[in-house]
Amino acid sequence: MATDSTENTETETETESNLSETTLSYKKLLNFFLPLAITPFFISTMHSFFNAAMARLPSPDLSIAMFTLVKGISHALKAPTNMFMQVFVSLVDDRQSFFVASKFAWLLSLAFFLILFSLGYTPLGGWFLRNIIGIQDARSIEFAYIALRITCFLPFVETLRNTNRGLVISNERTKVVSLATAVRLISVSVFLLWAVNSQALSGIVVGSFTWTVGIGIEGLVVFLGVLFYYSSPAKAAENISSFTDTELKIMDVVIFFLPLAVMMFLDSFINPLVQSGIARSPLLATQSLAAYGVAYGLRSIIDSPVRYLHHCSLVYVGEDNIKNWKKVRNFSVIAGLIGTAVMLILSLTPLGHLIMRHIIGVSDTIATIGNGALLAFSPIPLIRSIREAYWGLLMQQRNTRLIGMAKAVNIISVFIALIFLIGPFFGLFFESAAAIGALTYTIGHSMETLVIWIYANRNIKPASLTPTLWDKLKSAN
Repeated sequence: MATDSTENTETETETESNLSETTLSYKKLLNFFLPLAITPFFISTMHSFFNAAMARLPSPDLSIAMFTLVKGISHALKAPTNMFMQVFVSLVDDRQSFFVASKFAWLLSLAFFLILFSLGYTPLGGWFLRNIIGIQDARSIEFAYIALRITCFLPFVETLRNTNRGLVISNERTKVVSLATAVRLISVSVFLLWAVNSQALSGIVVGSFTWTVGIGIEGLVVFLGVLFYYSSPAKAAENISSFTDTELKIMDVVIFFLPLAVMMFLDSFINPLVQSGIARSPLLATQSLAAYGVAYGLRSIIDSPVRYLHHCSLVYVGEDNIKNWKKVRNFSVIAGLIGTAVMLILSLTPLGHLIMRHIIGVSDTIATIGNGALLAFSPIPLIRSIREAYWGLLMQQRNTRLIGMAKAVNIISVFIALIFLIGPFFGLFFESAAAIGALTYTIGHSMETLVIWIYANRNIKPASLTPTLWDKLKSAN
């Protein structure tokens, strides 16, 4: 009996020791998250550089127009590759799962490449541009073809970047992510400076090349970071703490990935849906569209860091370290509150108007309308940060189906809100269609977050989840 008592005491002491070892500090969370938060600012800066360079190169207007068009087409067709990072963080924890996830990612990227390649190098591209997009001008089609022939390689370079990003994030080496983006920014800036000074290339070539090769450089730096710390990606996967005893199969990856791909597809429709509603408004439709675009751009910059918050839950919360949940949730809320506070300051003081008027360079009317839209957008960082915290848990438990369903609720909510606010209730809450559009966008994100929050807090336990985790989360709350 004494021996049993001693063994029990030792076991309890060991358990307490393990818990203390996994205790998470806000400083550690900040060190992990800050490099991820900085990355979107680098990327936003780069896209501004693209447009600024193309405006100073031969055929500027046509280059910018066709690059914007092709960027939209390429982004829509290869958008699911952005989810490979989540696949690797959520599913890879050993050599076997690494090879299964890698096989899936590279086969899928090959499929996206072949689609884009057929648009850039066969007559299918011309038919698509004329009959689907509606471009009839021969020179415009020629420029679009040039861009498609370069950007068709995007699925490969994004897969290189995002799969290796997943490995370094799982190993808490997030500084590699920001370093890679900084190297991309410097390399792209040097090339753009040379292109503008030499005038040797057209704007469409420069824009397409820097976008594609820039991501390739970023992916290469992340890959080199993996080699530096772990010798190979497979060894980096072996270094990750195991979170499941089951063997990963291709079908597991498909089931996890498909709802995320659908979510990305649905998400791409939300902003065009809002813009179509604004375009049908009875007052100042054109000015409202412009003001909405300006406010949307500012919001995207301010709230972009919180889009990476789900990695905090993915990496630091699980069956063995459930006590970390409270800190991860609080940290996420604080990050969201900061973003919302910044947007409120911009919209409720002259600062937002000054930025739109004198830095972005829009007219006084559009800046005034844009301020109202920015106010309607202001809750988004906080709403998104709460959702991201739960997203990480859902991804860890491989319940991405709920994420896809919640995104569907988002787009349905936006559609219903637009019908009422642009229709019979126009002018009741806000004076401009831009503010109404921003409000419907916020309503959609609120409903999406509400669905996920209710799911977690009502402790629903479908077969795809580990019930004990949700029991523990409820206690932690």
